[in-house]
Amino acid sequence: MIPDIQLQLKSVAKSLKDNVLPAVDPNNELAQQQIQLSIATLEIALNNLPLIHSVLRKDIEQHLAMAEQILATAIEQHSKKTLTQLSQKAAQVLADPQQGLTQLQHEARELRAGIGETIANNPDLTELEAIVFRFSETTVDLGRALNKPMGFEASPNDIRDVASLLNTP
Repeated sequence: MIPDIQLQLKSVAKSLKDNVLPAVDPNNELAQQQIQLSIATLEIALNNLPLIHSVLRKDIEQHLAMAEQILATAIEQHSKKTLTQLSQKAAQVLADPQQGLTQLQHEARELRAGIGETIANNPDLTELEAIVFRFSETTVDLGRALNKPMGFEASPNDIRDVASLLNTP
């Protein structure tokens, strides 16, 4: 039997709601807030789970395109070599449909870190700022859409849903 991660997470959330939450001291405001936050976080993760693989692939695609434009600038050689290697590795992961969630997350983090390091190592290249701004909207929009259920958005109705953002070039 293959474990169903969604079913397992739903079971944990239900157990927390039905058994743990009622057992938490109602006079302990911090404990009440933390258990409710834990349940809400599990529910958000459950809602995002069906699309998270596509979100990570989109994130890597966006950062690969950004890295390509950065590599076309006059960055110093060490940065160029490192960013080229990270880009090649990320492209290989994208090309392999067998790559799972954790590998996609790892490569996305590595590529973002390499882009950040390149920018830090080349502070006088003003064109890097323009490149980052050009690509940041998609990343920010995806992040806001994924986190919209947390309730921090001033105008949540203005935030597009994740699925529609995945179909945006």
